[in-house]
Amino acid sequence: MKDGFGCLWILPDPEIGSGRADRILDELLSTLDDVVEVPRAVDTAAAPEQLPRELGHDIWATGTGADGGPGSFDGGFDYDDGFGDWDPPVAAPHATAPAPDTDLAASSVTERLAKELGLDGDPVAGLTSDAEGRAPVLVVRAWNEDDSVTLSQLLRRLQAAVKDAGLPPSRRPRLLIAARLADLAVDALESLDPSLYRPHWWWSVWSRLDTAILVAEAGTRLRTVPDRSTPRKHIMEAVRRETVAEVCGPDLLLAASLAELWTGEIAALGPVLATCRSSTGAPVQSEQNPAAAYAPAPEPSRRPAWATGLLDSWEGQVRCTPAEWIARPGGPDRLGKLVWQAQNRVLLPLIDDARARIIALLPGVVVRTVRHVVETYVDRGIREGNGNTADLGSMELGEIWTAVRHREFRFSRTQRNRIDTLRTARNKLAHRCPLDDEGLRRLVEELTA
Repeated sequence: MKDGFGCLWILPDPEIGSGRADRILDELLSTLDDVVEVPRAVDTAAAPEQLPRELGHDIWATGTGADGGPGSFDGGFDYDDGFGDWDPPVAAPHATAPAPDTDLAASSVTERLAKELGLDGDPVAGLTSDAEGRAPVLVVRAWNEDDSVTLSQLLRRLQAAVKDAGLPPSRRPRLLIAARLADLAVDALESLDPSLYRPHWWWSVWSRLDTAILVAEAGTRLRTVPDRSTPRKHIMEAVRRETVAEVCGPDLLLAASLAELWTGEIAALGPVLATCRSSTGAPVQSEQNPAAAYAPAPEPSRRPAWATGLLDSWEGQVRCTPAEWIARPGGPDRLGKLVWQAQNRVLLPLIDDARARIIALLPGVVVRTVRHVVETYVDRGIREGNGNTADLGSMELGEIWTAVRHREFRFSRTQRNRIDTLRTARNKLAHRCPLDDEGLRRLVEELTA
């Protein structure tokens, strides 16, 4: 930890339960010098969550969101984010530390720290009495502790002793406490001296890229037989994956389950989603400060929900897991909006490419003159032109379709149907309406014809 700062690192429960927090912390500690980790008091580590078995090895050691994951700690950690040369473990659930002996289990965190340092008596006094002595990073995994009050007292005493001793940053012993909210004393955050310690919340860590990679990884692992890909299958799979990522947001456990169970049928999305992860039964308030997603920590009123994995900051929004709202009033409409956003992202560029191909045909199939078509069907209030062939390039699908209906172009029935399908799909998406299964099927057929 650079600059002599210690850190209180606060994570939501699922990060500990899934084993991700232990793996990320292990990766961090491997980059630091003179690390002393306090042995656990009792065997209280949460059991790993039941990830889909294909994803149990957990490739998500760090996030790529705006916050940058643990590599951007306010507390000054300066280490690799885990994506470089580090190969994530492929063996499922992390290995737990060996069970403590009887003496350790019965002792306080301060006593266990002293024993680990090889000091007699008070470890705080021993570490701060000699300005030329050791300056270790003292690591406590608070989810392995059973006494939050004593841990808070250790933090307070170490801060006070470091200040009283006037130790320079390079000679300060520092605590790194990794914890869930439930592991902390009520005054833990308030007790931090900002000149010595920084809080870091596991907030806004995951990004769309993390979720999208997880969904793609799930698809790869579930495909036991090589798929004979076609353009139609490729587009439908792109829509399916983008929909899973958009709907699940930062809830990676839900994204892994939905990617495995949902085949891409829009009508089945709601029912399948409801089976992936059960609701807690307590609705999460929807009102929020628009700037809350960009804050360094969840708002106090939302921290209990964040701690249980129900919400997080994701792509500039505070996103609540769909498990909490899918079965509530307004849930289907909310789901429809997310499906629309996913379809927009995948389909609009393809529709625009198809429009460009149609426009390339227009000069050769015009019945009268280009000037007549432009002056009659192009909205001149929006786009100016000279009535020449180049102006056809600005025609929207709706304008082309109107001209086709008035037989201004010589198109076959198949071509007219294609233009109509593209126009209908484009209009729906432009009006924030997701395509249903039939509309999506027809559009993809025309895009790949």
